[in-house]
Amino acid sequence: MFCRREDGLERVFWPFIAGAAVICAVMEYIYHWKFWMFIAMLACWSVTLLAAWVLFVWLLSLTVDLSRPEREDHPAYRRIALSIVGVLCRFGRLRIRTKGMERLPAGRFLLVGNHRSNYDPIATLWALRRRGVDVAFITKPENMRIPLMRFIHKINFLVIDRDNPRNAVATINAAADLLERDVVNMGVYPEGTRSKAVQMGPFHNAVFKIAQKAKVPIVVAAISGTEKISKNMPWRHTDVTIDLCDVIDAGQTAEASTKDLGQRVRESLERAFQVNDRG
Repeated sequence: MFCRREDGLERVFWPFIAGAAVICAVMEYIYHWKFWMFIAMLACWSVTLLAAWVLFVWLLSLTVDLSRPEREDHPAYRRIALSIVGVLCRFGRLRIRTKGMERLPAGRFLLVGNHRSNYDPIATLWALRRRGVDVAFITKPENMRIPLMRFIHKINFLVIDRDNPRNAVATINAAADLLERDVVNMGVYPEGTRSKAVQMGPFHNAVFKIAQKAKVPIVVAAISGTEKISKNMPWRHTDVTIDLCDVIDAGQTAEASTKDLGQRVRESLERAFQVNDRG
């Protein structure tokens, strides 16, 4: 099955390096620096510009109003969020490969995957951006309290309260509404939380109602390798595979029960793991 490298991570720091190179070139022309001085200052300016960017993003994140729901996608905030994702992938030393991208449907869809690491949505966002596919995930409330993560609110990430069924239903309805209005694709992890082992945990099948309410297909994503990132970084790379291993069309989604959908998704993921984890 076709497997493609989708990183593009080497481009994350180009703006910082290019800006630092221009500054150093001007200083070299004025003060006639030696070559080693040029290289040293290039490194210093690159770090300085990166730190300035982090500070700017942090200050801007404080302006995000979490109490007001977002009904539209904000391209500027999505670009900022993706820049953060790119930096995280670089520091995590991810090497992302994708399979089955040709299965992506033309319209909106619900992306359903297994959950092995906090890096799962990060790697998925970074891989899918090359295809021009925007995804917003359903996440836990704690993520919204992280300063550099507050931007996800502006790109339609939704929080779900697993302890309050009424609030959970409201989140499911909000996700279906975003799909129906053609705002963004939605992503969800039926396990509800990260698996402490490679084996998948039990599914919360209610999340499949999002696809049924919005009348969209379900795209199944098998994610392998993210559970190794915390052990490998920063000394070693981690190979991550995102395999779009199955698509359940809108007609089949509407006719099946959520229990049957959960069973099919689980079986598709298990088949994909037999190949990807072994590879």
